[in-house]
Amino acid sequence: MIIVMKRDATERQIQAVIDRLVSQDLDVHRSTGAERTILGVVGSHLAEVGDLERFAGVKEVIRITKTCDEGDR
Repeated sequence: MIIVMKRDATERQIQAVIDRLVSQDLDVHRSTGAERTILGVVGSHLAEVGDLERFAGVKEVIRITKTCDEGDR
């Protein structure tokens, strides 16, 4: 899952999203650029998209799924 934060998201808003994800035992990889922050989320059970979209400062939540085939194991 990728979470794109709004351009004007505060550090407190970003940290609130990170804290929520970590509390669900998910790994968060933060990338902060010149204009916005993106959070990459990795884990065997991902949070509900609708729940995360309601957090202040979140612009978009993109769910990425892939079916595992034999060659990926």
